Amino acid sequence: MPKKKTNYHEKRRNKQKIVFIILAVVLSVGLIGSSVVWITGGSSLTQPVEEEKQNVTLQDIKSLEASVKSNPDNAVALIELARAYADEGRFKDAFGMYERAVQKNPDDGDLVLELAAMGFLQGEFDKTIRYLENEIKRHPGNENAYYYRGIVLAEGKKDYKKGIQDIENYISMTKDSDEKAKAMQMIDEWKGNLPATG
Repeated sequence: MPKKKTNYHEKRRNKQKIVFIILAVVLSVGLIGSSVVWITGGSSLTQPVEEEKQNVTLQDIKSLEASVKSNPDNAVALIELARAYADEGRFKDAFGMYERAVQKNPDDGDLVLELAAMGFLQGEFDKTIRYLENEIKRHPGNENAYYYRGIVLAEGKKDYKKGIQDIENYISMTKDSDEKAKAMQMIDEWKGNLPATG
């Protein structure tokens, strides 16, 4: 069954959504210099996110909140409100809405990844890892779930060894050689944080 597009996000493309998530993760972990450039693919990708952010108004949010209040089981309304909160930088509110949306639609892997980004920003590392583990059980071929779990493990929990394992899984599953190169660079950085063995 094809995914239903929402009114609020009709023009939003998957790439913009993924860029927002990656930017959120990068900004929150404080990666510097070249890491920011290679993870986001360059500063030119930030433009669509900024344009999207400007499209969210207080009126939009109030309307979406009213929609959720009148129909709290409507997964589409929950997702729209979660994304509007995220666009406004209201990450705690976004995380709560994403959790409610994922409960209604647990098989939507993209939605779980959006929730994971918000959970990471809120420092909800254990909870975020659980959501990603459930996603991997449901969809073992979702390489991005390994990628995000690797980031949460390494940058959030400081478990660089397990983070590296997840990124290695991601590398083995992805076909994109540019993304593989970026992931390998991430692994090299994390290896510098592993305890010395002697």
